[in-house]
Amino acid sequence: MVYTVKDNCIACNICQPQCPHGAIKSTDDGESYWIDPTRCDGCPDVDIPRCVEACDVDALAPLRPKKGRYKSSLLPPAIPDIFLNGKTTPFASSMVIWEACNILAQRQHLSWQTDADGQLCYRRPVHRDRGEMRFRLTINPESHSPVPMSEYEATAAITQFDIRATCLHLIFAAYAVTVDCPWETSFVLNNQHIEQYLGLDKRKDLTKLDKLTLIKQLVYQACQLLVAVDWPRQGKVHAFSLDEHPIWHLLDTEYYFEADAQGDRHLIGLSFTVRAGIWAKHFLNKRDYRNQTAFYQYGNLPKSLLTEVLSNWQQHEGAVRLLLWLLFKLRLGSDHRLTVRTLLRIAYGTDRLVAATTVRGAHKRLLKTFESDLEAIYYYGLTPLFDPETYSFDIQPLWAKAVDIPDDVDDALEFWVNDANQIRSLTDTAPRDKWQRLINARLAGFELSEDWQQTVHRRAPKRRRRSLHDLYGTYSGRCRYA
Repeated sequence: MVYTVKDNCIACNICQPQCPHGAIKSTDDGESYWIDPTRCDGCPDVDIPRCVEACDVDALAPLRPKKGRYKSSLLPPAIPDIFLNGKTTPFASSMVIWEACNILAQRQHLSWQTDADGQLCYRRPVHRDRGEMRFRLTINPESHSPVPMSEYEATAAITQFDIRATCLHLIFAAYAVTVDCPWETSFVLNNQHIEQYLGLDKRKDLTKLDKLTLIKQLVYQACQLLVAVDWPRQGKVHAFSLDEHPIWHLLDTEYYFEADAQGDRHLIGLSFTVRAGIWAKHFLNKRDYRNQTAFYQYGNLPKSLLTEVLSNWQQHEGAVRLLLWLLFKLRLGSDHRLTVRTLLRIAYGTDRLVAATTVRGAHKRLLKTFESDLEAIYYYGLTPLFDPETYSFDIQPLWAKAVDIPDDVDDALEFWVNDANQIRSLTDTAPRDKWQRLINARLAGFELSEDWQQTVHRRAPKRRRRSLHDLYGTYSGRCRYA
């Protein structure tokens, strides 16, 4: 149950230190207090909430449910700045953004290690170990001087990561493309924007406070990541190093309240001011990219991917992880061949893959889950292309074989008659060595949907114009040695 501060509060500051979640906050003038309803849980572990027991003037009371509709006139209008065509939008897709997406999606399945400072750190080598990115978590994403979490705190925070926070991370990456100099210019989005992008505005099973609490939690998790970068030289772009900084600076969180007839203040909206970290100066820099002294790396983000994450993150978490990983992977060149072992590691983690190869019977459960997740990816719109040499027909999942069954009754009858006369029938049991063959199999790629096929046309680097002096000198040299 959420609590609220009544008008008879004398601002004695007795209750604030008692709150284990930091939900009690002082007003700007410091003359009273208010309770953040997205953090207050009513202390369910004790009979009387700690703040209520500490208050001497009885200034704390349960917040009564609001009656009637929530008014949104106090919030700025939610004009969308991304997905203007309703399907896709450009978004920053550098290695920093990709690896941060992997951290939010794969969580404790990555190889986190304790660094020299005794804090949990994830290291990602780049360009064949010539460079490196290091990720840690900050205690307070709203702090101007972020402090990394301890090993214990970071371990607990990583296990609590919500895979839906990757959606907010990708939305921030899309907003960063809409502003010039994103490392200097902030952008603002409120809960109405996020509800529209994620489809939460259609959820009738969640109360307004439930939605706001979820949105704030996802935003905070996306802004908890710190990164330090050591990048090697690439072409004309010189090597550079970046000290640890937030990937997304959460500059401000604004709360919008509405008072009812009884005087209770109800939270009706949230607004977030966010700015990209200094990484964007090197990976999302239009001006220096024209001079070939920095990168400007971006791709297309399908809106359907965000909807897929929100709808299938519980039933097919492995499929969601693969889709998020493929969003970046499929942009790297034209060769999209992928080994099944790699897909299993991305979807379920190294530990589960090792257990499937060492623990008796564990591979059966993993095999069933993988084929189900691969089917979810197919119905989403990405058709896996099985390599005929390593991923032959007899070890392919049943749903992939059943795709060819005609819908027409007569055609289906003919299909089954022909199938019964073949050496290998569709309904035959899988070979005994299917698992051993599967982990060594590969996919030739994916047949992409229309939204995923859209590519961003990059401007070719300008060729240096040769002066008349250069042309004359070349011509004279040819004549001289002819």
